[in-house]
Amino acid sequence: MPVKDALRAHLARRCAEEELCSWYDPLCIEMDQEKSCMVITFPHHLFGPWFARTGQVSLESCLASCLGANFPVRYFSRQQHAAPAFSRLSTRPDKPFGKQFTLQRFISNEKNAFPLTIAREVAKPQQEPTYNPLVYYGKSGSGKTHLLLAIANGLSETYDHHAVFYGNVDQLFQTNEQQGSNTGIERHMAYCIDDIHLFASNLPLQEKLLVFLDACLYGKKQCVCACSGPLASHRGLSESLRSRLELGLIVELKNPDIDVRMRFAQAQCDLHGINLTREHMLLLAQRCEHLRHLAGALLKIAAYTKLTQREIARQDIEQILKNSGEHSPVTPQDIISRVAEYFALSQEDIMGNARKPALVLARQTAMYLCREILGSSYPVIGQIFGGKNHSTVIHSIKKIEKNIVTHKNTHTNITELTQLCTQRND
Repeated sequence: MPVKDALRAHLARRCAEEELCSWYDPLCIEMDQEKSCMVITFPHHLFGPWFARTGQVSLESCLASCLGANFPVRYFSRQQHAAPAFSRLSTRPDKPFGKQFTLQRFISNEKNAFPLTIAREVAKPQQEPTYNPLVYYGKSGSGKTHLLLAIANGLSETYDHHAVFYGNVDQLFQTNEQQGSNTGIERHMAYCIDDIHLFASNLPLQEKLLVFLDACLYGKKQCVCACSGPLASHRGLSESLRSRLELGLIVELKNPDIDVRMRFAQAQCDLHGINLTREHMLLLAQRCEHLRHLAGALLKIAAYTKLTQREIARQDIEQILKNSGEHSPVTPQDIISRVAEYFALSQEDIMGNARKPALVLARQTAMYLCREILGSSYPVIGQIFGGKNHSTVIHSIKKIEKNIVTHKNTHTNITELTQLCTQRND
């Protein structure tokens, strides 16, 4: 079935026939296999602004459901011979990089309050860049791409959206070569460059990026980058490029904890009309550590409920997660066992009431990890550790939080234990 027909059949479930006849049928929709993007052509240049108001949200929501939220879409009008790279519309839409990518829709809590505050500052209108370059780093699934696209959407409200770039390093310089530019800053006013760690071993591209960053700095063009992990962890990154990136602001984006994953699950259920109990959402939040995995599981659940026309049961979710490759959740017993082994103690020592400093440290560490990894409440953690008062749990967790900042050994212990507790045995 042609791509356009398949998408129309999908849209027909949520849009009236007269709507599709008005804004969908006049579109030419093709998949560009070589560039791995969807190419949508308007019948004329005046069609774009009207489409942005009437059909863009529905079409891009449909594409996100079928192909994934980050699948690139490029828009043309029939009069155009070329379109700006990586812009979502040939006219000025409200959110050219995707309606779903906004700072308001970035679900977080106090752990990522600082990264979100910085993103709001960078995305608002200003005379010149506040932080340049701004580098976000974090593990896969922490939301770096969402933040970059949201910042790009915010910047597009200040500049013409053609002047805002989003893409990776390779795409950036492909665009520059097509435009006959060495730096590319002549065309764009702001840049959001994703996955810079993928080019840590490519020295020629690193040298180009170094020249580009200098041009942005002196040209007062905002540059926001994202990578997985701290810059120092990427051994292939040249010292010159690393030091240039460190001239700006480097911000860590922490992985979403269970509270954020629960709120994300609820938001996705509301968006897709999925009826799940809190128990079901908690199961999904515990089993899916990354938001993209959680979003994928919820899409499968939505498809399953539509096909079966019945309420989903826990065993159905378990089967979907199993087929999705998700593993068994970490349990409090897993954490206690890992901590006991790490500190060369017995599990009984950690669960007991002995006040020797080594035992207290291990017990407090285990409580902290139960809070961080599982998102368990203070009373629940108290019950896990033999009925201890929730004030004792709070004191223990705050003590570890303080020591992570002031004691290097504590920071190392928590980092290593978090990896040990969350690693999977396939």
